[in-house]
Amino acid sequence: MTLAFLPSAGRSLPLTLFLLAFLLPAACGYRPGSETPSVVGDGTKTLKVKGVDYPTLEPWLPHAIRSRLRDEVNARYLAKWVDSGSADYEIQINVISYTSRQWIRTELDTTILRDSLLTIEAIVYEGNTNKEIWRSGKISYSERLEQASNKAVAGDIITQTVRMLMDKMRNTF
Repeated sequence: MTLAFLPSAGRSLPLTLFLLAFLLPAACGYRPGSETPSVVGDGTKTLKVKGVDYPTLEPWLPHAIRSRLRDEVNARYLAKWVDSGSADYEIQINVISYTSRQWIRTELDTTILRDSLLTIEAIVYEGNTNKEIWRSGKISYSERLEQASNKAVAGDIITQTVRMLMDKMRNTF
C-alpha cells in the first residue's frame, strides 16, 4: 500500500534543496540590504548635511545633491533626516568634479549627444564631537545620452551617484 500524499524520493530532493537555499543564509546571519546597519547605525539616529562643497559656477548642483541625498536616506531608512539643529551624525559632501559636454549638435543648435560625469566624496562626522568616523573615497558615475537636456542628464547622474554612496554606507564590513 502506498501513501499518495507522501512525496516520492525524486520530488523531495528539489524541495529539500529549495528549503536549504532559503534557510542557510538566515542561519549564517544574512539579512536583506534594507535591514543591515550602516555607518550611521540602524536607522534610529539623526543625520543632517554639514555642507556640500562645490567651487564652480553651477549654483543648482549643491541643492540637487542635498535633495537626492535626503530622498535616499529616507527611502532606505538609513537615518532620521533633520534639516537643522543638532544631529547624531553630519555628512559633508565634496564635489570633486562635474562635467557635462555636448558632443553632437544639429544645425538648429539642438544637442544630440551629451556626456556627463559626477565625482563626489562624502565624510561622516559624529554630531557632538565633530570627529570623522567614515570617508567614502571617490565615487563617480558617468552617462552618455542621446537627445537629453543638461538638466535631465544631471538629475540622473546625481541620483545614481548618491545611490552608490548609500550602498557604500551600508557596506560596513
